[in-house]
Amino acid sequence: MIKFFRKIRYNLMEQNKIGKYLKYAIGEIILVVIGILIALSINNWNEKQQAQNKMVNNFQNLIEDLESNKLQLSNLIERRLEVSEGAGFLIDNYENQIKINENEFIALLYPVLSERNFEINRNGIDKVIASSAFELEQMESIRDLIKSYLQISNTLNVFEIKENSAVENMEMITAGNGYFRTVWKTFRKNRYTTTTEYNNPHFDFLKIMENDELLYILFRYELVTQTARKHYDNLTKKGNEVIKAIDDYRSSK
Repeated sequence: MIKFFRKIRYNLMEQNKIGKYLKYAIGEIILVVIGILIALSINNWNEKQQAQNKMVNNFQNLIEDLESNKLQLSNLIERRLEVSEGAGFLIDNYENQIKINENEFIALLYPVLSERNFEINRNGIDKVIASSAFELEQMESIRDLIKSYLQISNTLNVFEIKENSAVENMEMITAGNGYFRTVWKTFRKNRYTTTTEYNNPHFDFLKIMENDELLYILFRYELVTQTARKHYDNLTKKGNEVIKAIDDYRSSK
């Protein structure tokens, strides 16, 4: 083919047909440019298809992350509600001057003092974000939902850090005012022994509950549990929206 076009050029030059030669040369250049553009277009299309195929695989990893996060959030709120109910039980018994034994006290108080955090699974999320197809126009709705999901997760993280710090600060105050000297044996047994059965005859629930900081921790836990639930529900809802958007995207292909 190249020899054929070259022969045409030589014939035009030998016949001194400069005008026709120039027109032919320009036409040949245009054909070459068109060929290059077509090749580039095909290459770009192939790269785009490969990126989209890779994105489909990454979508599955992302969905697995979201489902795992959803299960974790469900377990967290279930546990928080259970612990909150225990905190309320301690408060109600104290206000009604009803004594409980040492075992019940330890079983209900320790979960209140324990940190409880949501740890996001985001390996699949990060793979999707890192993909070149993530910035494609047709990915806009999914992209916006994922960004919103991560923002809600960050808000939840800030909330949990704040609440855990508040409990720690109250614990430091109770330690500073000598409160823990009153209950040290009870707390120490729970921390350093394997048994959960304690029958301290000197345990006085009503006296222990006279500490204002302890009451504050219990009251606060009841209140913030509802706020925590809203954060968990918001993140779960947004995760479901991401999954639906991905399913819609797959169905359209």
